[in-house]
Amino acid sequence: MTYETIDVQEMSPACGAIVEGTDLSQELTNRQFDEIYDAVVDRVVVVFRDQELTPEDHIALSRRFGEVQPSAVSAFEKDESFPEIDILEYDADNPPHVTRDLWHTDFAGTEKPSWGTLLYARDIPPGGGDTIWVNSVAAYEALSDRMKAHIEGLWAYHDSYRPYGEHVRPEMYEGDKGTDYIRDKRAQYTPALHPVVRTNPDSGKRGLFVNESMTTHIQGMDRRESDYLLRYLFDHLRTPEFQYRHKWRANDLAIWDNRTSLHYALFDYADHRLMHRIIMQGDVPRA
Repeated sequence: MTYETIDVQEMSPACGAIVEGTDLSQELTNRQFDEIYDAVVDRVVVVFRDQELTPEDHIALSRRFGEVQPSAVSAFEKDESFPEIDILEYDADNPPHVTRDLWHTDFAGTEKPSWGTLLYARDIPPGGGDTIWVNSVAAYEALSDRMKAHIEGLWAYHDSYRPYGEHVRPEMYEGDKGTDYIRDKRAQYTPALHPVVRTNPDSGKRGLFVNESMTTHIQGMDRRESDYLLRYLFDHLRTPEFQYRHKWRANDLAIWDNRTSLHYALFDYADHRLMHRIIMQGDVPRA
């Protein structure tokens, strides 16, 4: 893909790109925005270097992509002045409680999973804290024809509260940490049912839409068969050839397409790490 208004440097064959020299705090022309949108769809994740963004800038840019997810949907901390922004702030004494250790797609356990994410790096540790993305289209296309035929038409359940389970995050249930709230919310929640192979409406490409964080089982399949198949797909998605690993710098802004990706946030740092995140509303996945 060629671009006229932005300089896109592809970072791996499967996905990932770096853009330098574009100031996202300034009003973008329609042509610039269209090329940014196309780059995100094509490369799955695009990182813009050296961005000096205020919260207002971050929100305004996000709204160019569509509707921002309502603040009540997210359990992350918020700044009362900017409820659109999730605050992801961690260090050795305050480790990430949900994103740690698990490959995931943001809000896959909802009826309309998020379209995408805009993550702004405000403070980065001197070492560690990388994020890895997987292009789920590349993963699907690498499957054998026989496996593609086997998973065609399958649907799987996604449970938003699975990452909060006592067997996954026992530390969250120690002492008085508001766990009654989690149990009450989970009691009222119904897991979402989505196609195992999802079509991106912008590109028309099909990708795997399962992740080990939230995908629990395949509809209409014996539990053991489901577990075997999902374990294979989870392992396949972790293949390095489908990945891009990003080493953050302060003032990086990453924009990624949740419809055709999953990601993993490494917790291998002790120093302070502060990210501001905005989630974009999506639509009902289609096969």
